[in-house]
Amino acid sequence: MEEQLEDPAQEIKRLRRCINDLTSLLALPAIWRGSEPSQIVQTLLDVLFRMLSLDFAYARLSDAFGVMPVEILRVAEDSKINLSAQEVRTMLGDPLAAYSQGSLPQIRNQLAVEGIAIVPAQLGVHGEIGVIVLGSNRIGFPEKTESLLLSVAANEASIGLQEARLLSEQKRISAELNAKNQMWPVLTEAEIDRARPYGRVRRVEIGEILYRPGEVGRPCFILLSVSLEIVQPTINGERLVTILRPGMFTGEAGTIAGQRTVVQARVIQAGEILEVRPEDLRTFVAHDASLSEILLRAFMLRRLMLIDRQLGNVVVIGSRHSADTLRLREFLSRNGHPFSYIDLDMDDAYRNLLDRFGIAVSEIPIVIGNGTMVLRNPSTSQLADSLGLNDNIDNSSLHDLIIVGAGPAGLAAAVYAASEGIDTLVIESHAPGGQAGSSSKIENYLGFPTGVSGQELATSATKQAQKFGAKMALARAIVQLRCQHRPYELVMNDGTVFFARTIVIATGAYYKKPTAVNLDRFVGHGIHYGATFLEAQLCEGEEVIVVGGGNSAGQAAVFLSQHARKVYMLVRAATLSESMSHYLIARISGNPSIELLCNSELADLGGESALEKVSWVNKLNGEVRSVKAHHLFIMAGASPNTSWLRGRVALDEKGFILTGRDLPVVDPDRSPLWPLSRPPFMLESSLPGVFAVGDVRAGSVKRVASAVGEGAISVSMVHRALAEL
Repeated sequence: MEEQLEDPAQEIKRLRRCINDLTSLLALPAIWRGSEPSQIVQTLLDVLFRMLSLDFAYARLSDAFGVMPVEILRVAEDSKINLSAQEVRTMLGDPLAAYSQGSLPQIRNQLAVEGIAIVPAQLGVHGEIGVIVLGSNRIGFPEKTESLLLSVAANEASIGLQEARLLSEQKRISAELNAKNQMWPVLTEAEIDRARPYGRVRRVEIGEILYRPGEVGRPCFILLSVSLEIVQPTINGERLVTILRPGMFTGEAGTIAGQRTVVQARVIQAGEILEVRPEDLRTFVAHDASLSEILLRAFMLRRLMLIDRQLGNVVVIGSRHSADTLRLREFLSRNGHPFSYIDLDMDDAYRNLLDRFGIAVSEIPIVIGNGTMVLRNPSTSQLADSLGLNDNIDNSSLHDLIIVGAGPAGLAAAVYAASEGIDTLVIESHAPGGQAGSSSKIENYLGFPTGVSGQELATSATKQAQKFGAKMALARAIVQLRCQHRPYELVMNDGTVFFARTIVIATGAYYKKPTAVNLDRFVGHGIHYGATFLEAQLCEGEEVIVVGGGNSAGQAAVFLSQHARKVYMLVRAATLSESMSHYLIARISGNPSIELLCNSELADLGGESALEKVSWVNKLNGEVRSVKAHHLFIMAGASPNTSWLRGRVALDEKGFILTGRDLPVVDPDRSPLWPLSRPPFMLESSLPGVFAVGDVRAGSVKRVASAVGEGAISVSMVHRALAEL
């Protein structure tokens, strides 16, 4: 080719154009953010093709994204070459090897005859190499300016490709974490084969009902070649929950717990299923870690979906102004049982219906369940029995360990005991979680940087314990411990007696009631002892009062400030520094919706049938202040739940259980308290084999983490106590 020198003026224009193109190129990563790798490479080649007046441009990006390598060829209309991308690739051979050798021999030799100079460029993406081959028939290609532009372009494209790869990985992870994918996962053939030894294969036909709402102990069905429709029968017909295809499986959180089903499964495509009984399912999930994770995550997400969509087998008809309605709604919510709620204050049709049937106000709320059950203002224990929450409890058995209380300490003991093969029963008077379960958010618990609600923590721990085989009796209170001989006898409020070789007491503590006012008058009508989403809904746009200076009170104040118009926080002490974590103090002081009132205590409550006014007094100057308020949250002080233990185990002056080295040698009558020759274990009470953990224990640290730690530690001592028997 004959050499031709360009006009200097034209060269200056070209350089200016290159500088402008370079400026636009520097902004490309923002444009490329979120693009696919092929789009990034195409954009890059188009820009370079125009910028450098190229005869041709070819790119090959190696397989760094789990897709086929990207190959793109751009050729000028008047180009002397007539090659396809495949031909260029063949001529290049292995682009990676060619670049590493610093030459592209085959294509270079052929194009040199035509006077076309070529230059390679590298795209580094996490160690992977993409090659760009550029060709031009201009003399001196590439010049210094063009080399600079080429280097900048490669670097900027590399940044875009790196972000694209990260985005691709995020999309992959997001797909894996997608709630719907996790809720209805499809098992692989290999995963199904691992489950086969725990079940039996049988054939089912179209229209066959595998289970109905209210049935107990139904198996988990893994679909081999059938399809099912999951529906929830209602008085208005059936509501479709989902369709299950081959590879999917049935069940939700109640399956592991041995509770009654809340939906119906009907076969819509005949074929074979793998039937796994509840006891075999628990063995299976305990032995297969990876499948255990898939099943348990799906079960819990399905239960949450049923709750969110109100697809349970229970309907509560009541009033927001009814203390009993709030009691039952809280019980169902904290136990994670899906239900529908009808507010009589908002639904005239239901109110008129109840009036026609002569249902008195005292009989509200009405609970309808399983299509046939109708309860009028039931107790929580009656509701629990009617829903079958305790169907799997056998009071005739002798248990290795009975844990009284399902707070963080009791649940930790249940998880570790059941996972180590100890026959474990947990007895809870209300709902799992204890005092911590009513906390809106726990932000200083290890492993949860964004915090976790008490109910979330309790629900996860409960399912974890049940996975390992622990059983749980709900809405059952222990009223007496018979300890004259072993095994010990625990008497419940309905007269049922349970027998235990060892006992872990984790009954926790309850908030003290201020003595200056009569709180009982408004309990359930404006007085609350927990701040969850249920209570927050009642406080929307109102002024509320929180009494207490500990972490629970601080968490409640911060949480309620997101819903209430104003939160008054009454604290008896002069400051919060000695009773509350620093992060909560900073959050309260910086919240304009919270008014902190130290040196203050309740003085009076006003209202007819419900709380309407709250007054408090400043202890320093005697000033009394009143506000109109319908909601008062009591979270001050702590008294142990040990009234049923007096005269049975050694307690301190405040009623907390003495353990280990804190046990006195003799009682006031000079009688030996400890009957064995060995010293008591660290968490052991004055009764051998009876342990105390968490807030109920004298000298315990009132933190969730320490309660969980004590619950876990107690299991090693339970093992030693059982060995003595």
